[in-house]
Amino acid sequence: MAFLKKSLLLVLFLGLVSLSICEEEKRENEDEEKQEDDDQSENKRGLLSGILNTAGGLLGNLIGSLSNGES
Repeated sequence: MAFLKKSLLLVLFLGLVSLSICEEEKRENEDEEKQEDDDQSENKRGLLSGILNTAGGLLGNLIGSLSNGES
């Protein structure tokens, strides 16, 4: 009977260890996915900011040239 108890405890312990390892890997994968999403969001914001700055500069030049032409 003692042999069965020890075997059962060993099986439970190994199961808990493997479950813990799986949970840790899952957390790492989720962190990596979140980091990738954050990087993509930053890239999109940077791209949008660049487009808006360029459009603003072009619009400013156009208005400036129109106001100079009217004088």
